Amino acid sequence: MALELHFAHPTPAAWDDVRTDAEERAWVERIRAGDPAAFEALYRAYWERLYAFAFRYLRSKEDAEEIVQEVFFRIWRRHAHWVPAGAVRNYLYLAVRNAAHDRLERAAVARRRRVGQRELAAEIDLEDADLAAAVERALAELPSKRSTICKLRLINELSYAEIAERLDISEKTVETQLARGLKFLRERITRA
Repeated sequence: MALELHFAHPTPAAWDDVRTDAEERAWVERIRAGDPAAFEALYRAYWERLYAFAFRYLRSKEDAEEIVQEVFFRIWRRHAHWVPAGAVRNYLYLAVRNAAHDRLERAAVARRRRVGQRELAAEIDLEDADLAAAVERALAELPSKRSTICKLRLINELSYAEIAERLDISEKTVETQLARGLKFLRERITRA
């Protein structure tokens, strides 16, 4: 059964409008049976509160909205097997909190990776001149198109899609040419 939800923004829920556990369990059973009206009722009852909760963690309107939407999307996608342990409201808040923590952790890992890359680049500066010269020589030995693809990826840091668009070729061609180019570069630089 396809889910067709027609509400772009939920109607404001009163913060004191708390459902009983029995009402929420009834929603769960109806959602498990594929009832979109029950899903919409759950969504409308909790969206605003969960959004505010996520915002306190993420400090970003877009991220908070995305997290809450992802939680509800996962519920609907697995609705036939959805069995929240304990109170439904607890499940929802825990799911949002975990998703927010995951997002924050991924962002922290990305920041650490960027810092690590900058530190590594600083350490390599002295050896960099010899390495850069070896890379330039190896790039010059590549066929023209392959060399261009490697430079766009390695130097300009363009994505496969951006390279494909810029050179008017397929992403698969970019992938293949880049793999061959990198293999050649590794062999040349290892010898140097």
